[in-house]
Amino acid sequence: MTKPSNGFQIHTPEDAPEESRETLNNIAQAYGFVPNILGIAAESPAALKAYATLNSLFKEQGSFSKTESEIVLLLISAYHGCGYCVAVHSTGAERSGVDADTVEALRQGKELPDPKLQALAVFTRRMIDTRGWLEESDIQAFLDAGYSRRHILDLITALAMKTISNYTNHIADTPLDDAFSKKAWQKAS
Repeated sequence: MTKPSNGFQIHTPEDAPEESRETLNNIAQAYGFVPNILGIAAESPAALKAYATLNSLFKEQGSFSKTESEIVLLLISAYHGCGYCVAVHSTGAERSGVDADTVEALRQGKELPDPKLQALAVFTRRMIDTRGWLEESDIQAFLDAGYSRRHILDLITALAMKTISNYTNHIADTPLDDAFSKKAWQKAS
């Protein structure tokens, strides 16, 4: 087990609390390693399982395309200033075929070149800023861009998932895994 400088432990499947071991083993099999964020989350079986379950549901049963899903996760992470997750989701976005200009625009909080994806970005930021207290005009603009009410609920699922990981990374100061180091990111001041 590794300890970041702030005292949180990065657990492995061997030293994690018993209730987290099966989930960590499944993660290790799926990814080939246990990402540091999930090793830290393993301290709380509830947090680890909540994240893993929401991630699986969002990606496997959500209404967003694979590209849109990666954009949503990267956007939320950048908006929350989570360097760890920005690196992870920048890597994931590129692997899923998101072009480099779009990835860089998301990392810098800039406008996206695709109008539909820009509408997704605006709506996501608005959802975070208002904590869900959207105006009807916000919802209508999102629907007019080609999204549905199901997309809104799936976005809320992504926000819940990213709140778990973004806030955990903020508190634990999670060290970036080597697998994501090429996409290291720090929020501009």
